[in-house]
Amino acid sequence: MNPQSALASRRRFLRGTGVALCLPWLESLGGIAHTAESGKEPRRLLLICLPLGIYRESFVPSRTGTGYELPEYFVPLTELRDRLTIVSGLEHPDVGGGHAAQSRIFTGVPSAERNRRSLDQYVAATLGQHTRFDSLALSAGANDFGWTDGGSMVPAERSVGDAFAKLFAEEGAANKAKVLSEIGRGKSILDHVQDEARQLETRLSRRDREKLGEYFETVRATEKRLVKSEEWIHQPKPQVNAKPPAPFAPDEIITNLRNVCDLTHLAFKTDSTRVVTFGYFRQDSVVVPGVNVGYHNLSHHGQDEGNIAQLKRVERAFFDEFKTLLTNLRNTTEGSASLLDRTTILVTSNLGSGNSHSNKDLPVLVAGGRFRHGQHLAFAPGSTPLCNLYVSVLNQLGFEDRSFGTSSGTLKGLDLA
Repeated sequence: MNPQSALASRRRFLRGTGVALCLPWLESLGGIAHTAESGKEPRRLLLICLPLGIYRESFVPSRTGTGYELPEYFVPLTELRDRLTIVSGLEHPDVGGGHAAQSRIFTGVPSAERNRRSLDQYVAATLGQHTRFDSLALSAGANDFGWTDGGSMVPAERSVGDAFAKLFAEEGAANKAKVLSEIGRGKSILDHVQDEARQLETRLSRRDREKLGEYFETVRATEKRLVKSEEWIHQPKPQVNAKPPAPFAPDEIITNLRNVCDLTHLAFKTDSTRVVTFGYFRQDSVVVPGVNVGYHNLSHHGQDEGNIAQLKRVERAFFDEFKTLLTNLRNTTEGSASLLDRTTILVTSNLGSGNSHSNKDLPVLVAGGRFRHGQHLAFAPGSTPLCNLYVSVLNQLGFEDRSFGTSSGTLKGLDLA
């Protein structure tokens, strides 16, 4: 096919649709190819990442099994000890690059490959069928953790206030009519775009047909969201006895985290979603008592005692707020169980050592759900993929998958209660 005529065909396609939606770049058209039904018991997933690492000596116990002494960061969680499992020695094979590994922490996709399908989005495709929102990507400073099958990042709600309004603020009748109109227009646009795109299939190379298949997958996912939006627009949003979060300065990292944790609890409590992700991060200065150095610089502490002391203040602030979230989930009853019983929580980092940028021996905490907790599981570094834990999480949530990412099985020692 002549590239110029092919490109003209692509342009005619775009002009014919009259909308912003367009086909991906295809080599055949002169473009450039870029290098469980939940049943009666709702189950939920919360994924949290601390992208700058977690100071190992305050996180990993010196002993394995159930008789370990609680590390410094877990002392505030003493009363929740039997709902926690600390795991050490896990990593994502062939994932490196220091901070660059952040976006792959919940995918496990090797760094040399295009990123795709994160754990939260895979779970949300099933659990999200029962809630207004498939998943909720929040930002306590960072969130590039959610990825679709096609390798697109799921954008996060960076304003906690906007996220609160999205979950709980009722739209007026006029706005609902506008939304319904936009949904209807969107559905007709997608029908037209897909019809036009299919006419190109016979003229494409095998590689481009694969790309077009990915495009159709995206269109179908969009259609599903449109249909779901149309159904939920008629349903009143849940009423909560909570005020919208007040504005705060970017460096108020504790306030940001507290708001995100509170919103997570409310989202699960009202069953607005069953899948939430967020990250705890601030590049520069943070408002934490006793801290006057930027968070990122502290993570590269160079074994300086003063820097380590300040770093631990920042990280202890996370575990203090995390305790409140766990306590709220435990104290919230849903049917015959608590929200903590029905929520599996993973806390980890893409860095085993923020000081050296190592992506090995990652810190991992598993909380809640139906696992038998109260232990420290230690694996020889390099022996066990972190994705083994993801398979165990999937099975505990009711999925029958035997693999995820680079897994070699389930995580040994992490059994159901």
